[in-house]
Amino acid sequence: MGVTLSCISTMSEQYNMMQPDMYNPLKRILSYDNFDSGLQGWMALVPNLREDAMEYYPGHEWKTKWGFPMISSGTFGLGGTHGALSGNYAMKLFTRPVHIPAEEEPRNGSLGVAIKRMTIPMHTTLLRFEMWYAIKVEQSRPGVGEHDFRGFGFVWDIQDDQYRYFPGIRYINSANGVLQKRWQYSNAEQADAETWGTKAQSAKTEDGKVVFIKKGIDPYWLGRRFPNGETDGFVSIEGGDQELCFNESSDKYNWHYLSFTFNLQTRQYVDLVTNGKQFDLSGLGVTLVDPYPRINNLLNPIMWVETDADRRSFLFVDSIVCSYE
Repeated sequence: MGVTLSCISTMSEQYNMMQPDMYNPLKRILSYDNFDSGLQGWMALVPNLREDAMEYYPGHEWKTKWGFPMISSGTFGLGGTHGALSGNYAMKLFTRPVHIPAEEEPRNGSLGVAIKRMTIPMHTTLLRFEMWYAIKVEQSRPGVGEHDFRGFGFVWDIQDDQYRYFPGIRYINSANGVLQKRWQYSNAEQADAETWGTKAQSAKTEDGKVVFIKKGIDPYWLGRRFPNGETDGFVSIEGGDQELCFNESSDKYNWHYLSFTFNLQTRQYVDLVTNGKQFDLSGLGVTLVDPYPRINNLLNPIMWVETDADRRSFLFVDSIVCSYE
């Protein structure tokens, strides 16, 4: 059972550090992650282990090369230590310095992914994800590096009693060195199941039937990709162009607010709010997939960051509030 925002201060010291005006949560708080107190359950996304051996399913091993979340003080040369928006430490999600063309599948560390594993609370209609975030590239060479940062995004991995689906949003900043600067929402209806991606095994049912990855699953890395940054897993939001505050110097970054709301009952989007602008997503739907074994009521928030050059890209997150009603 969740708690109201007014009760947060009674739960532990970390909640006392929250600044209520920083967020606009729904009636009940599902989780509050202040990274001054550690990673709060966020971890690397790793492949599934086989059931008959202590090793990964074939075709999934390369996911172990993805970047992962860590605690960071946000220290840069000359500019010094940023700290966080509301404390000393933020969560930093990074890529490796691996350039993969925009039209090719991410691999070898060109993507960094973080996940937290939860389940759906009772009587949930609306679900809201909020965070304060900043984006930057590694200060490994002269230049601001805006063209080297491909993008970042967030999805919920949800499985209810009938379907599995991935509502989420993606900001595509640059593709093959060309600035794009637009928001997208997750939907794979335009994709072809045959070209969605890997045919690697994912799991087995209780009766031993093999389950494979299906169209609509893991849209942040599967599906065809194109030179302009478009993918089969995401659709550009109408009027979704937006310039974020990348900053004019390689040793500085700025914090942005983001709120993403989804309706679990209708399985439709509600809105996206970030950097002073609201995008109305009402009426837009998700790609529904038959349920997978042993993950009923799944509710996993997932974030990722992607590089557009042989230079590490960073997504810094000060704090996160997940809420529902």
